[in-house]
Amino acid sequence: MTQIIMIAGIFAIMYFMVIRPQKKRQQELALMRDNLAVGDKVVTIGAIVGEVTALDDSEFTLLTAGSTALVFKRTAIAVVEPKQAPEAAFEAPPSADEPIVTVAEDDGIREQETEIKE
Repeated sequence: MTQIIMIAGIFAIMYFMVIRPQKKRQQELALMRDNLAVGDKVVTIGAIVGEVTALDDSEFTLLTAGSTALVFKRTAIAVVEPKQAPEAAFEAPPSADEPIVTVAEDDGIREQETEIKE
């Protein structure tokens, strides 16, 4: 009787430590692949980076550097990179009236220099 309880306990531990997290990860990947849209930047399982230009039920077209278009299965997607807001991607240069502040950290020591334009 004790052996049966031990085997059941080991199976329960295996389920919660291995099987359940793997199923959760598979569901997250399936959701990511289903929510793929034209214009998304993706990384394939072969480490090819590009932008999705066309979608099908099971395939997508990836535009890589230059004008190379490659066709992949949706299961080849490893990561969909998050989209950045256009205004967050580029910062406006400082105006002539604002001082330029440079901050450098080296080994936990923070140095700050201010350059004032005259």
